[in-house]
Amino acid sequence: MTSQLFGRVIKVHIEGDYKADFSNEDFHIEFEVPFDDDATPNQVTVSIFNLSSASINHIKKGNTLILQAGYKSDYGILSQGKISSVLTKHDGVNKITTMYMTEGQDYSGVKVKAATSTDKKSLKIAFAKRTKADAIIKRLVSALGIRLGEMKLPKNISYPSSYTVTGNILNNLEEVVKDCGAALYYRKGTLIIRSIKEGTDEQFVLEEATGLLASPDRFEEDDYKGYTANCLLQHRISTASIIEIKSKTATGKFRAKKGKHVASGTDFKTEMTVI
Repeated sequence: MTSQLFGRVIKVHIEGDYKADFSNEDFHIEFEVPFDDDATPNQVTVSIFNLSSASINHIKKGNTLILQAGYKSDYGILSQGKISSVLTKHDGVNKITTMYMTEGQDYSGVKVKAATSTDKKSLKIAFAKRTKADAIIKRLVSALGIRLGEMKLPKNISYPSSYTVTGNILNNLEEVVKDCGAALYYRKGTLIIRSIKEGTDEQFVLEEATGLLASPDRFEEDDYKGYTANCLLQHRISTASIIEIKSKTATGKFRAKKGKHVASGTDFKTEMTVI
């Protein structure tokens, strides 16, 4: 297996009014992709060295960015979302264009307008008595325009009184999800709603032969305990990935709680906390 872990691949796809693809075959590319199981979309950074001025001028805030990475025999999506800003700077002979991307899309500022608003796009969302939570969630997700990857509610409650959405839509969505005993988080740019204890079985064994760089270190905090581990970049590992680890210090199946993928200088790795 270790023989397959060579030939690094990084692919950046940008789409909007302008569509383009960049790869590490033509450019030096660096990135940092954090992941975790809270509801706030993460900020991803992707830097491409020595782009032409024409390409730089076409990359704009609001463009969709999809980042893939791995190896020639095995690569996949690390994250996707909308570019929030673009910055180009010079460092010696290099011109570095850094794109800052909000994973998925940041809907924290999206609000329901008051019913008396003159805005033609104003919206009031009200639900009748005994409406099931899954119906409310689907309506709010639709209103936000979020791509929902999975919804699995531990309990699908109904509200005895009418339920009216006011103010920040995302806050209302989080409230309903929490009432159902579930959690809301992003996984590779796609929204997931399910129990925080559940995960996605990657059917992947992480050991020295598949890229584990050292035996994991044990840690214990107030709310949880587990291990921290580093491996060669592995696109399968993301929020709530269930992976099997075989090492001197940790053996068994674990769920990835948080971590990051990094390509910088000679580094091409995945750091993670598993529980």
